[in-house]
Amino acid sequence: MRSFRDYNTKLKAAAVMAAAIIAALVCPQQTLAAPNYFSSKAAGTACADFLNLPTSARAAAMGGAYSAISDEASAIYWNPAGLVQIPKLSAVFMRSQYVADISYQYAAYAQRLSHSDVIGISALFTDIGTLDNTDVDGNKLGTFSPKDQVFTLSYSKAILEFSDKDMDVSVGIAIKQIHSDIVHSAKSYAGDFGIMTYNFKDIPYRLAVTVSNFGKGLRYDKEENTLPLTLKLGASVNLFRSLLFSTDAVFPKQNKPNVLVGTELATEPNELTRLYLRAGLNTQRLSDGLGGLSLGVGATLHFFSLDYAFVPMGDLGTTHRISITFDFPFRSPVFQRRDRSIFTKIKGITFKP
Repeated sequence: MRSFRDYNTKLKAAAVMAAAIIAALVCPQQTLAAPNYFSSKAAGTACADFLNLPTSARAAAMGGAYSAISDEASAIYWNPAGLVQIPKLSAVFMRSQYVADISYQYAAYAQRLSHSDVIGISALFTDIGTLDNTDVDGNKLGTFSPKDQVFTLSYSKAILEFSDKDMDVSVGIAIKQIHSDIVHSAKSYAGDFGIMTYNFKDIPYRLAVTVSNFGKGLRYDKEENTLPLTLKLGASVNLFRSLLFSTDAVFPKQNKPNVLVGTELATEPNELTRLYLRAGLNTQRLSDGLGGLSLGVGATLHFFSLDYAFVPMGDLGTTHRISITFDFPFRSPVFQRRDRSIFTKIKGITFKP
């Protein structure tokens, strides 16, 4: 049996690796940035807020507290390190009816390349409708139709040196191509990075670290506007077989830190069917007077999952999201796996108890 010292050494090594990468990504930005960043005084200083739109009805229903849960194709957005938990392949399709007749669509696909490597692609499209284009005096100059597109390529890899029969450790990266049209057009590239540890002993829990939207800002005309760089520290725990609880501590470059909380209650009528009730709380929206509470339901039947999220936005109205997820083969909860860790047996190597 591995000694506690060896196990503790692995955890320390993973923590050091995470801290080094986060420091390399975040610190240079903070050094060059205005001192008001990462505070309430920075509200409105970042552009491309469409990069923060939730891309999963399940995640939206849980308040966005999803960086330590994502284990299907939408992990490309939430935490690319979670992609290694997919079975053989996974696909997600989502449509959202947002506020003020705004809508957006999201599609993602992930494919396992080997036992420890997964690649994924995704696309996000927003449609804001047609608006009047006026000059400073209010004279109508015509109309314009703002649209945004984000294409993402992601790669996730298991860190087998830190994984064993009781724990999976993985990292992931994602590269985004961003195109935005308002009156003028702007293009840029950005990157995401994530780490996830999935612990199975006793009560299963996960820990996650993500850095999102690290890259050059968008220039629509003369001035370049910064992207919404965000650091998240996430955790989730299966308190019981049927109850999942998650939370994210969020540090956005364009606002003060906030907390996301989500919960999911599941029931299993039979071996291949699961039904869900979900709820979440977003403290940022709560402090901004935009509600903060979210609710949702979901169902999984064999390979398919259908999820719905209802998210009130205060005076702005209500938003609705519907997503369909396809996982092949059937993605089993950790409690139903013969081997809890998906890396228990890899290429003839067996983790010994």
